[in-house]
Amino acid sequence: MVARTFVLLSLFALPLLMQAQPKPTYSVQPDGVVAATLPAAILTDSDVQKRLTSGLTTTFLIAARDRTTNAVSGARLEVRYDLWDEVWLVRRLELDRKPERQRIASMADLEKWWRTPLRLLSTDASRISLQLDLTVLPFSAAESEDARQWISKSGGVGTAGGGGGVVDALIGTTINAKPITSYRWNVELALK
Repeated sequence: MVARTFVLLSLFALPLLMQAQPKPTYSVQPDGVVAATLPAAILTDSDVQKRLTSGLTTTFLIAARDRTTNAVSGARLEVRYDLWDEVWLVRRLELDRKPERQRIASMADLEKWWRTPLRLLSTDASRISLQLDLTVLPFSAAESEDARQWISKSGGVGTAGGGGGVVDALIGTTINAKPITSYRWNVELALK
C-alpha cells in the first residue's frame, strides 16, 4: 500500500519538478548560429546568489552538443563582485567572438547583461537536436591556475621529502571543488 502510494505521488510530482526547472530560450542568428538566453532564475538561486556576492569569481560553463552529429561547442561567463568598488566584473567568451569584459554597476544591469543571447554553435542543418549543459563553478580558470601554482610552491617549502601528497590533497579539495549547481536541457529546434 505504501509503495503504491509512493509510486502514484511520484507520477504526479515528476511533471511538476520538471516544469519547475527554469529553461533557456533559443534563437537563430545569421549564418546558422544557435543562441540561447539563460533563465534569469539561475542568478537568483540561493546557492548561486550566495556565491555571486562573495567577492570571488563564479564561472558559468555552457556546453552545447548537437545530439545528431555529436558536435560540441559552448560559451563561458565569469562573474565577480568587486567588494571594494561595489561593481560586477564580468567576462563573456562565446563561439566566434573575442572575449568581452565589462564593469556593471547594479544587479539590475547584471540581469540585463545575463539576458543577452549566448552564441553557442553554428550549423547548416535545418533542424537540430540540442543538449545544453550549464555548470556553475566556484572559481574561474585563471583563479584555478593561480591557486594551483601557489599551492604547489608553498607545499614544497620547509618539508623534507617534497610534501607532494599534501599538495595533491589541497589541489583535489580546493581547486577541483564540485560545481555549485548544474542544469541540462534538451530541445529540438527548427532553424529554417
